[in-house]
Amino acid sequence: MALARSQNIPTIALLSVADEGNGGNEFSAGTARQDLAGGSLIEHQITTLARAGISKFLIEVENYDGSLTALADRCRMKGLVVVFVRTGADIQSFVEASDHIWVQSSQLYVQFGLIETLTKATENFVATVDSRDENTAFERIDLNTRWAGVSVVGQDTIATLRDLPDDWSIISSLLRQSILAQIPMRPVSQQHITNGTLTVLTGAQDFSELNRQILRRRVASRSGFVESQLFGPVLARIVPVIWQNPVAVTITKFASPILALVALALGFGNFATAACIAAFVAIAANSLRLAVTDDVDDHVHIQSVSVITWALIILAMLSAVYMQSSYRDDGLFVAFAVSSLAYLTQKMALPRGAKQLLHSPAALTILAASGSALLGLIQALEWIMVLQLTVLIFVSLRNDIIGKKAKET
Repeated sequence: MALARSQNIPTIALLSVADEGNGGNEFSAGTARQDLAGGSLIEHQITTLARAGISKFLIEVENYDGSLTALADRCRMKGLVVVFVRTGADIQSFVEASDHIWVQSSQLYVQFGLIETLTKATENFVATVDSRDENTAFERIDLNTRWAGVSVVGQDTIATLRDLPDDWSIISSLLRQSILAQIPMRPVSQQHITNGTLTVLTGAQDFSELNRQILRRRVASRSGFVESQLFGPVLARIVPVIWQNPVAVTITKFASPILALVALALGFGNFATAACIAAFVAIAANSLRLAVTDDVDDHVHIQSVSVITWALIILAMLSAVYMQSSYRDDGLFVAFAVSSLAYLTQKMALPRGAKQLLHSPAALTILAASGSALLGLIQALEWIMVLQLTVLIFVSLRNDIIGKKAKET
């Protein structure tokens, strides 16, 4: 069974920015490249599928322009292969007998979690939804069934497109061939459509609503009291503005490590309070970057940005402590202890209140900055360490009480 699963994982994705002409929806290349979370729909599709392990993309086009060339260049920099095709015959030379092809309609947004589930299927399939009124945007298969916009097919099905007329839609024709070949239909829960996990985008209003959903999900996923209560409302207002400006998106991606470098310089300059404030701003910038790009778990490159940012912030704190401790090691010890506790608690399952405090680097930097201004950085860190340990002790006692009550019942 494991071998069959491994062999059936899609190796190629067939996407489209061509006008499919379904239901009168105008989905030309330009429409498919409308802004979605600061990028284009087609680029978002590629990025999400790349997370699922697909690295080769065939994209159906009607017209080839500079924006598509730039898209291909950006993808190649990430190690992805992007090929533009216009006819069914164009596809044949890029597909081998062992390939399984993920097919996705141009109008479709699919959240990564659903893609990850569907790519684990052990057989080829045509994903379907029923014909209720809420699903009229999906392409009809028969009286009671509509295509959910996703299929996985083999090379034999792709081969049937060899003689497809040049002006016929590759994606729609492949759906018909898949049905004729009796590829199994796989119903998709209506809940995915209700929750926005699977969405057909038919115009600017759909893009705007999906952008709001994506932003809410990204902001809500960040733990920590300051991150949720302070950063969240602020990010909800400024992220849509940043998405409208590609230059602002680029600046946002690299602001956090630059600010962390400033914190490091201030730490070495013996400006402890200023270093803590700069570290707080760097953490805020990192939260902003995650809300704008949501790349914390997506790409090695963006992961490295987070790693660099946190490493510089920790070094900034250690350097500030080192300068404040007159070159003794007691301050370094407490700084290491605070950092270690902050890291370890990230790996712990904690009650909501404890999680809001201990999983909030921004809260720790606020405490460090205010404590540094009042008591000195080393004493501030000592009290932060006491606070961390106190919270963990209360969590342990709480768990013991809950465990005893569970045994008694």
